[in-house]
Amino acid sequence: MTTSILARPLLGAAIVLLASAPVAMANEADEVPEHPTFTRDVLPILQRSCQNCHRPNMFTPMSLLTYQEVRPWARSIKQRVEARVMPPWFADQTVGVYRDDPSLSETEIATVARWVDQGAPQGNAADAPPPVDWPPVDGWIHGEAPDLVLTTPPTEVPPNTTETFPEPETTTGLSEDRYIKWLQILPGESEVVHHALVYSVQGGDDVELNADGRRPIRELLANRARGDFGGDFFEDGYARLLRKDDLIRFQVHYLPDDEQSFVDQTSVGIKFYPKGYVPDYVVTTRPIQSRDFIIPPGEPNARSDAYFTLREPARIISFQPHMHYRGKAMTLEAIRPTNPQPELLSSIDRFAWDWQPTYVYDTPHTMPAGTLMHVTAFHDNSAGNRVNPDPTAAVGYGQRTIDEMNIGWIDYFYIPETEYEAWAAR
Repeated sequence: MTTSILARPLLGAAIVLLASAPVAMANEADEVPEHPTFTRDVLPILQRSCQNCHRPNMFTPMSLLTYQEVRPWARSIKQRVEARVMPPWFADQTVGVYRDDPSLSETEIATVARWVDQGAPQGNAADAPPPVDWPPVDGWIHGEAPDLVLTTPPTEVPPNTTETFPEPETTTGLSEDRYIKWLQILPGESEVVHHALVYSVQGGDDVELNADGRRPIRELLANRARGDFGGDFFEDGYARLLRKDDLIRFQVHYLPDDEQSFVDQTSVGIKFYPKGYVPDYVVTTRPIQSRDFIIPPGEPNARSDAYFTLREPARIISFQPHMHYRGKAMTLEAIRPTNPQPELLSSIDRFAWDWQPTYVYDTPHTMPAGTLMHVTAFHDNSAGNRVNPDPTAAVGYGQRTIDEMNIGWIDYFYIPETEYEAWAAR
């Protein structure tokens, strides 16, 4: 495993961080086996790219750990991988290189298809790789207990009701500012938690409240969405900062089950560096967003734009698009002050509202001070969008899933001007 500033497990990426042994990705030059079997050819693909979600007690509809579990779904698996619906990774393959990309090569797709077409044989048990030692679904994945665990009050989510967005706040109990080594969100009932956000909120008695009477958000500390649930882990020298007076605000988006009632308590676990530790760089997450848009009824390709200017030289670590049912595609561009030609960093050309991975750059992008970061969102409000709840409605910004958003989250850290040239040369 190569080290990086931000280690955020994505889908199959957790195998690199947590498995007992790595699973190699097929090279495009590899030949498709003439007679593929499950144990020799298909299981390694599932271990790398599928099992992180498709295992017991996850939100997915089936486990794909064993042949007995996989065999009834063979034709469906072939259909999904050939359509590149699974694994859920929606970045344009011609733009950018990302860490822990779980998408399948053409060779792997053809291997799965040929295996199914030939009757999905099991093969010899001796050919199977060792099972992956997956962490507990309800456990801390970084191998040690956090120093601080904060939990929301019990929240009932009755069946067949409207979605809700409670935002409870809590104190941290810190007596001094602390730098964060890792943090992870654990939903109590992942079946009804669509996503959860954890913010630091400005504390203290002299804070000017927002127009709604609430304290201003300082920054997003952590999020957990389907397809992006590993949390953040920082290598030495990098950290997030949690100030002693700040409060923690949860925002949990509940999507009720059709039949079953749940009582959820979502937690965030935080591991700190030792007291007195000062990192070289502090990582920040911020939204590049627009709330000023209306998507006309029936419009298949509505565009909206959002911008953010880097006040200092910076390293851009990752990009995560966030939209709702009508989300179609999103791009991230950088416009340097010395060059008006936009530089395309990411193109997420097939957005899926129920799978929202974070795309971590294999090599972070170094940008000079004054660079304009530009997010462009495209929404499909037509009847051709199969998940569109109402193509006759004009849609604007809102928290509900039937409303819309244009948010491009970026992780970045500022660097001194004197270090810019050295970072840019890496």
